[in-house]
Amino acid sequence: MFVKPVSNMLKVLYRIICWSSLLFLAVFLWTVTIGQTINFEFRNYKTANEFYNVILAGTPIAILLTLFGTVKRHHEKARKLLTIFATIGLTVLTFMFLLNNLFTIGFGAWTTFNITYENKTNPERQIREQRYDVGALGYGGNRVVEVKPFAGLFWQVSTVDTTKIDKAKWLRANGNR
Repeated sequence: MFVKPVSNMLKVLYRIICWSSLLFLAVFLWTVTIGQTINFEFRNYKTANEFYNVILAGTPIAILLTLFGTVKRHHEKARKLLTIFATIGLTVLTFMFLLNNLFTIGFGAWTTFNITYENKTNPERQIREQRYDVGALGYGGNRVVEVKPFAGLFWQVSTVDTTKIDKAKWLRANGNR
């Protein structure tokens, strides 16, 4: 009497877990590929660190959870075993890739050491001098960028040459942040 509804609920739960895991993996792939090349960055480095920590720690788990959607009862035993071993192997490889990047590259962030200009009409639009902070490894470079707020959580960042800006639209700030 209760077996059929529970069975249907489990099927729905397995699908939710599988599709959520696939969505998580899509976000991971976006983050480590295209997301690294676009000109949008988190406004707050703590939010960025938390996001990347969740993405990097959750990826092997998400790969394992895709088993809920890939292993089917009607599949042959050999196919089930192949799927399980392939998924576990991919999980181990991903985990090793993440650990390798964690300890060889490290995590860095662009930090603002000087706000050079603020836009006269929108003070949140600024020209900033930034350094790439790689923690104990020091600094990995400098840049001068214009930052514009985007969706509350992000900056739209573009490199700018301060000798070519329209000084009538910008106010000299010289503020450390």
